[in-house]
Amino acid sequence: MKENELKNEKSVDVLSFKQLESQKIVLPQDLFRSSFTWFCYEIYKSLAFRIWMLLWLPLSVWWKLSNNCIYPLIVSLLVLFLGPIFVLVICGLSRKRSLSKQLIQFCKEITENTPSSDPHDWEVVAANLNSYLYENNVWNTKYFFFNAMVCQEAFRTTLLEPFSLKKDKAAKVKSFKDSVPYIEEALGVYFTEVEKQWKLFNTEKSWSPVGLEDAKLPKEAYRFKLTWFLKRISNIFMLIPFLNFLCCIYVSRGMCLLLRTLYLGWILFMLVQGFQNIRVLIMSMEHKMQFLSTIINEQESGANGWDEIARKMNRYLFEKKAWKNEEFFFDGIDCEWFFNHFFYRVLSAKKSMWPLPLNVELWPYIKEAQLSRSEVLLV
Repeated sequence: MKENELKNEKSVDVLSFKQLESQKIVLPQDLFRSSFTWFCYEIYKSLAFRIWMLLWLPLSVWWKLSNNCIYPLIVSLLVLFLGPIFVLVICGLSRKRSLSKQLIQFCKEITENTPSSDPHDWEVVAANLNSYLYENNVWNTKYFFFNAMVCQEAFRTTLLEPFSLKKDKAAKVKSFKDSVPYIEEALGVYFTEVEKQWKLFNTEKSWSPVGLEDAKLPKEAYRFKLTWFLKRISNIFMLIPFLNFLCCIYVSRGMCLLLRTLYLGWILFMLVQGFQNIRVLIMSMEHKMQFLSTIINEQESGANGWDEIARKMNRYLFEKKAWKNEEFFFDGIDCEWFFNHFFYRVLSAKKSMWPLPLNVELWPYIKEAQLSRSEVLLV
């Protein structure tokens, strides 16, 4: 009994220590009011901003000594309006360059802390790298990564996607040089954690809808898909593009009928594309895993199967508050197109399609989902 009590006390101590350790993690998101204030602080501390500010000193002297104010005025306006653009570009390039020189350390942090696709797992990595970059004079502030999500995205765009898209070992060595073994080890750790998350997701975290027999697809409520789409424009994400479309209608009133039709048709097409892209961009990795899991486990074949998948995902995304209603997918055809366009097509092409994510960690499960639907059709 005493031994069990001691073990329990030790486990509680370890648990409380881990909780305290996680509480000690301080990221810029905990110190700044918003990401905008953090961004302004980073710009203020940058060398490019200081150079831009110093440019006003000779300009002010020129204004004072010059008899003709036209040329100083032109240069001042150029510095005023082009200067901020120059500062933003230089700061962005500096961040990219600083991180690219520390890929080995980045990989070491990933290998040691074993993060998965869950953004919370990246908090320790972000905090450690923030300290490392500042203490080793790689970056001039302690706040390189604003939060764990920014760190995870940096891993995705700097290591995961570029490395995975390289076709052979020679191409990887050419691009990443001595960092290749460290990157391979870090990616191996990451993929192992994602695999654990996938297995856990399909067992203990498996989601089963309740009362799905009463759920209706939007195709049953709307006569045309266009009316469903126009209703989606009321979404806050699509408000600005829609207002832009109305502005284009007003601007194009002086064009000939054919040109105006083509112009507005192109704008409407871009609006539809924007709406389609927004749907996949709001999905977290957990939502995507649920989508693929639902496809794999669906027993119905053909159009009925995709209708069931669409109905389940509409309910799931609504319950998870990822979408404001149960109308994420219009019908099974829309659901199948969504999978083929944003998942299977990216897997087949294996190239970056900005702003769409590559979902490299989901490639094995995308293949499994595609095969499962093919097998169901064959049966």
